Amino acid sequence: MKFSDFYGKDYPIISFELFPPRTEKMLVELEERLPKLISLGPSFITVTYGALGSTQERTLDIASRIKNEYGMETAHHLTCVGASRDQITATLDTIRQHKIENIVALRGDPAQGDIMFTAPENGYDHGNQLVEHIRAFGDFGIGVAGYPEKHIEAPDEATDLKNLKRKVDSGADVVITQLYYDNRHFYHFVEQCRAVGIHKPIVPGLMPILSVEQIKRITGLCGATIPIQLLRQLENAGNDEKRVQEIGIVHTANQALELLDHGVPGIHFYVLNRHFHIAEIMQRIAPVLKRIP
Repeated sequence: MKFSDFYGKDYPIISFELFPPRTEKMLVELEERLPKLISLGPSFITVTYGALGSTQERTLDIASRIKNEYGMETAHHLTCVGASRDQITATLDTIRQHKIENIVALRGDPAQGDIMFTAPENGYDHGNQLVEHIRAFGDFGIGVAGYPEKHIEAPDEATDLKNLKRKVDSGADVVITQLYYDNRHFYHFVEQCRAVGIHKPIVPGLMPILSVEQIKRITGLCGATIPIQLLRQLENAGNDEKRVQEIGIVHTANQALELLDHGVPGIHFYVLNRHFHIAEIMQRIAPVLKRIP
């Protein structure tokens, strides 16, 4: 099934995102958790793409295993980083050989130490160009990223929306948002998207908080903000890791419940290759999911 098949339904689609482990130990841990994550019942799982090195191969290995061993639909992330057009074509061909039908297309981040993104030789420097390439290559479902608090490199909201519209107009089927912690950002983002003519499904992306250091680091990198009340709760928890995780689980579950009540087409959870927290969140939102026809 492709993204357009999932989001053509009249009920919300729950999906998870994993990342390719960087070490053998982390890979073994993910292999142990994967059946548990699948048992939680997401409609599909996406796997992020390392810019260079062995994690690229692990993206394909994990995505292929989810699809071909577990029988669950998956989406392979793909970026412009370090790849010529011919290399992108070769990667797409390999992905198709593994019967993976969906791609999450991203420009990718600048190389470590660089401030601005630089296109590789005979490559692309914008996400919409990658979307065009994928669409011309074959019949993949294509997802792209949206930024409720704007992309960190965008000078303003209007510019960011123009960039997103170019990606959608180039052939994207769905917009999956970057993490955020205040649903008002999402509602505003959807309104602004509709106002500029973006009418594809827009799916909120939620990341449960596992530690204060983790969330400060991630939000610092992507430009997302933490509501002051939530930040105070986390800081008051101090070094009590279990309490911090409880706060994170409750906040994300409450976000999800409100979004489901708002009628979103789905929710994409950034599960960080963990199981315990998303299992608790899924349990908390299950009664609402069951009531939705």
